[in-house]
Amino acid sequence: MKHLVEQIAAHFKTEVDVLKLEPIQHGNQQKHNVCRLKLGSVNYLLKQHDITTSVVKAGYTPCEIESTILSILHHNGCRVPKIIWKSEDSHTLLLEWCGELTLDAMAQSRPTPTLKPILRTTLMELCRVETVFAENTELLTPYIFRFDLDITLQHLLEQGKKTLGYLGGSMTSSQTEPLDTTWAALANRLRTAPPTLDSLDYQSRNIVISDETSFLIDFSSVGWDWQERRLVQFFNSIGANQEGANFVSLLNRELVDAYAEWVTTHRETCSPAEIAARVDSHHLLFYLSVIHQLIRAVAQPEVPESRTLLKAWGDPKARYQSALRQLIHTDLSDDVYTTQIREMITNRGS
Repeated sequence: MKHLVEQIAAHFKTEVDVLKLEPIQHGNQQKHNVCRLKLGSVNYLLKQHDITTSVVKAGYTPCEIESTILSILHHNGCRVPKIIWKSEDSHTLLLEWCGELTLDAMAQSRPTPTLKPILRTTLMELCRVETVFAENTELLTPYIFRFDLDITLQHLLEQGKKTLGYLGGSMTSSQTEPLDTTWAALANRLRTAPPTLDSLDYQSRNIVISDETSFLIDFSSVGWDWQERRLVQFFNSIGANQEGANFVSLLNRELVDAYAEWVTTHRETCSPAEIAARVDSHHLLFYLSVIHQLIRAVAQPEVPESRTLLKAWGDPKARYQSALRQLIHTDLSDDVYTTQIREMITNRGS
C-alpha cells in the first residue's frame, strides 16, 4: 500500500513517515482489505476493494457504488463513515474512523439485556437508512446489484422444510399434512411481502459501536430484499472466528414490536402483527438454514466449504444445540404458523 500512503500523505499535506498503518482483527482473523491509518492521534479506516471490475449493468465497481451510497447516506444524516479521500484508480476509500467494536463481537462478550439501549438506537438507524434509500430510489437505480431475491427465498424455503423434516424425525402422513399446510402459509407470507432497497451485506459485523453509538458500514453492494430478512441477520451474532463464541439472537418482542410499529407508520398499511410475524418467520428460516449448514458440514467435512465453516464456527455440536435453542425459544410474535412449527420441533425432539 506504499503508493496509497504517498497519495494520502499528499492529501493531508504531510510526510509519509507520520502515517502509520495498523491491522484490524475480526476475531482471530486479520482483515486483508482494511486497516487502521493513524495520523497523530486521529484514526482513519483505509479500505481497498477486492473486486475491481464493474458489478452492475451501468458499469460501476463496488468502490464506486460504496462511495456514492455513503455520500448520500451521510448527506442525509445517517450514521455511516464519512469519506475523507478516495482513489477510484486504486479502488480505495479513506473513511472516518467509527471504531472497531462490532455488534457481533459485543453480543458475544456482554449479556444481551445490557445491550438494550444500543439495540434500540441501532434499529432506528436501520429505519433511517431504509427511508433514505426509499427517497433516492430513482437516483440509486443504476447502482443496484441484480440479486434474485425470489430464487434465494425459494431455495431457503426448500432447504428449511427439508431441515424441518430432519428435526421432526419419522412422521406419518397424518402428521406431515398439517405441517405442509402450515409451511405453505408461512412461505406465501414471505413471498408476497414487499421488498425494500438497501444494503445486500447485512450482518452484525457491519454494525460498529463507538461510545454506545451505532454506525452502519459496508455498502459496496445494494439491491432489493426483504427488510425483515435484513433485520434478522443484523440482529443475530454468529461470532465467526471468535474462540468460544456461539449464536446469539439479539431480537426480542419489544424490539420487533418497535420495528413493526415503525413500518406500519412509515412504509405499509398492514397490521403490526403481520410485520412481527414476517420477522418471526425469517428468524425461524434463518436458524433452519444454520442447522442445515451444520448438518451438511459434519456429513461432508472434506468439502472446502465445510472446512471453512467448521473452522469459523468451532465445535459443531455446541453450535447445533445453540441453533436449536434459538429456533425453539426465540418466539417473536403470536403468529399461529411459527408457533405450530416450533411446537412440532419441540414435541418431536422431546
